[in-house]
Amino acid sequence: MRKTVVIASTVSAFALLLAACGKDPIAQSSSEASIAASEAVAASEEPSGDATEAAGNGLAAQLDQSALGERRDPERLLRYYVNALRIGDWDDAAKAWTLDAQMTPNRLAEEFGGDAGPRIALGRGDSSNAAGTLFYEAPVVLDFADGRPSRRGSIVLRRINDLPGASEQQLNWRIERMSTVTR
Repeated sequence: MRKTVVIASTVSAFALLLAACGKDPIAQSSSEASIAASEAVAASEEPSGDATEAAGNGLAAQLDQSALGERRDPERLLRYYVNALRIGDWDDAAKAWTLDAQMTPNRLAEEFGGDAGPRIALGRGDSSNAAGTLFYEAPVVLDFADGRPSRRGSIVLRRINDLPGASEQQLNWRIERMSTVTR
């Protein structure tokens, strides 16, 4: 009996170590463990009261607006986006999306608004390059304090890799898509 407990503890510890290293010991739980174990890019504070009140109190002025012109660090745009969502600044949050995504402030308010906004955690992402376009994909966890189910998934950013004729927005990091599932 004692050997069984020791082996189970060792296997559990090994699975946690693999998850922390980004390995996939168990498909469903490792994604959650790797998000928790990875160095967080951004995690919002617990939502406070009314998000629109927070935006009106000057917190929106503290958003890093220059992140919208970022070409080197996609995580900077993600921090901007998470902070805008946290304070309920739907207009500024919508600016972080590509024009192709057709993201509007109203859509963001419907998805993330309510009595208690989401608590958002982003894990360290991976970069890739394809046909003159750079991509950055990071794991995301959305938890809601108002009883809505948690969601897990990924968020993908893209930018054109300094091609002549590209617009300013195409050259800057923008959110292309976010896909999540309820847990």
